[in-house]
Amino acid sequence: MRRWGVLVCAGALLGAAFLMTGHAESQDQPASMQQPTPEQMQEMMAKWIATIDPGPHHKILEHSVGSWTTTTKVWMGGPGSPPIETMGASEIKWILGGRFLLEEHHGKMLMPDKTGQMKPAPYEGLGLLGYDNARNMYEGIWTSTADTHIISMKGGFDPSGKVLRMYGEMDEPMLDIVGRTVKYVTRIIDKDTHVFEVYDLHAGDDYKVFEITYIRKK
Repeated sequence: MRRWGVLVCAGALLGAAFLMTGHAESQDQPASMQQPTPEQMQEMMAKWIATIDPGPHHKILEHSVGSWTTTTKVWMGGPGSPPIETMGASEIKWILGGRFLLEEHHGKMLMPDKTGQMKPAPYEGLGLLGYDNARNMYEGIWTSTADTHIISMKGGFDPSGKVLRMYGEMDEPMLDIVGRTVKYVTRIIDKDTHVFEVYDLHAGDDYKVFEITYIRKK
């Protein structure tokens, strides 16, 4: 990974140097293909630099940093049916200079055994959450031992800064469905509590599939 990062940075610097020299510039090229002037190059570099460092949008995520116990509720029969609960724990910390939150989760989740019966089984998950300064939105990914794909989501906070709504897709292997539209909602209750909810938008705006309540460890 370090070698790859060095190569990427070197490539970017070589590209910038090439643009600054203005080699191979042709008057016959369309405007979109012509090499930028030094002044234009400075403006381009300033735009890039403005997206690099974490800012106030990242700071809002500070609430999630820490050690948490989790309670997961799953409504197998849909909203209104008795939920099935499992327990777990999460560690959430900043990585890459405060640009992303990394969550490492361990616990149990309802999984089918060899007979097809749903039973609690060991579960591990990893997630990243951050703010894209260029796109002006929050982005997250999640992957776990419950599947072999990566879930991605994008969205933003409401004006209160207490509710983060994100949207993405989730596959349903049991139903042979790929790309089901899902809403992910994180509600900050207080400094020691937040709740993560998942809604199946194909079934309805308020069709909650499961939720995870995070309680800060003391």
